[in-house]
Amino acid sequence: MDPILKTENLSVIFNEGKSNEYVALKDVSIEIFPKEYIIFFGPSGTGKSTLLYSLLGLLQPAAGKVMLKGRDYKSFSEKEINLRTAKSFGIVFQQYNLLFSLNVLDNVILPQIFIGQNQRERKEKAMGLLRRFGIEARAKQPPAMLSGGQQQRVAVCRALINDPDIILADEPVGNLDSESARIVMETLKSINVKDAKTVILVTHDARYLPYADRVYFFKDAGIDHEEKMKPSTNLDLAANENGPEGKNAGLERLARVHPSLSLPELKACALSNWLVEEVTPEQRKRIEASMVKLLAGKISEHQFFEELNLSYAKGGAGLYSSTAATLVRRVVHISREARIYAENLKNATDESRKHRLAKLLRLYVLEDHKGNLIEEKMQRLETVIDERIEGAVRHEGFIKQLSTKFSAGGVGFTPVVAQRLAERMEIIMSLKN
Repeated sequence: MDPILKTENLSVIFNEGKSNEYVALKDVSIEIFPKEYIIFFGPSGTGKSTLLYSLLGLLQPAAGKVMLKGRDYKSFSEKEINLRTAKSFGIVFQQYNLLFSLNVLDNVILPQIFIGQNQRERKEKAMGLLRRFGIEARAKQPPAMLSGGQQQRVAVCRALINDPDIILADEPVGNLDSESARIVMETLKSINVKDAKTVILVTHDARYLPYADRVYFFKDAGIDHEEKMKPSTNLDLAANENGPEGKNAGLERLARVHPSLSLPELKACALSNWLVEEVTPEQRKRIEASMVKLLAGKISEHQFFEELNLSYAKGGAGLYSSTAATLVRRVVHISREARIYAENLKNATDESRKHRLAKLLRLYVLEDHKGNLIEEKMQRLETVIDERIEGAVRHEGFIKQLSTKFSAGGVGFTPVVAQRLAERMEIIMSLKN
């Protein structure tokens, strides 16, 4: 079977030849075959989305080739490029990218206008897609009246309206709560299996890897390695919340993604994923290397600061002294709290002491939270934390309990706050080991 998409030694460079030149993609060669489910996986800034948009034809390569069904993109005329995009690709974005001045039905219909489909046929097709994905009743409503999960399903309908061979999805569930994410991910899998579409998904979340046939793991503006996934009979994320991984699910997932990393390296990776955002991939690598030494007890806190603050040209991470100091303070604080938590947990032999530990951990998890909580919410949060400590719920179940409305038995945080607090909890639990 011939590949439907292929790249040969593809490189993408922004501001080439200038002082601020940035290599976004370096010497990437891949083959994607019809009906495959492919995932581009890795941290932010490693080239996943750059490759996705290169496949779409939106980014011009500095070197190498992109080919669709054996044909080099450079050979397409301007008219053919427009038809290629409209008929070969459907796109689902993280931000939905719906037009809020149009209703749901008109948003779905929009791509058909550009290929000259008549009004009656495009309306019938759009309504059929909305019916299939359970949002037919919302057809005449503006997108603003829909939940995030519903808006993303509208975006999926829009991506399918021209019956393309390939669906491109760029972090499609990044803004959704866990239940909405599950629905969208299962929708994409259904499109791959039942509609025989090629699906290419960009994600940094290891939970979604079992959906794929193959995964390309990205690192430093290129592909680090490729892995064929074992067929999975159960891709229901919600149903797996209480599985055998128990309370250390986050670190164990990370270990499967990076099997060559040592325990200090895994902890440094987990911690940096949470703390470090606005740095280059090269800086992040050096920060993690220094963090590994700190967590393994090989350097002092002061030496850690010096390595972060040292200029990049001299082998350091090149952080400003204030940024380095803040990062050191947070890493050290989290590490110390994790050790205290672990020691207390060993000695917590009765319910009252476990309750006090949950209270201490609650204060720590909420350290950066700016809102005020009523006492009843505080108590419920402690109960949820206690369940997480005992392994009664996994990471996803923990997020769900945090984000469920208080009146429905949850803690009542917004999905964004729940995700942030849950990540903090996972860091503490992984570092204590």
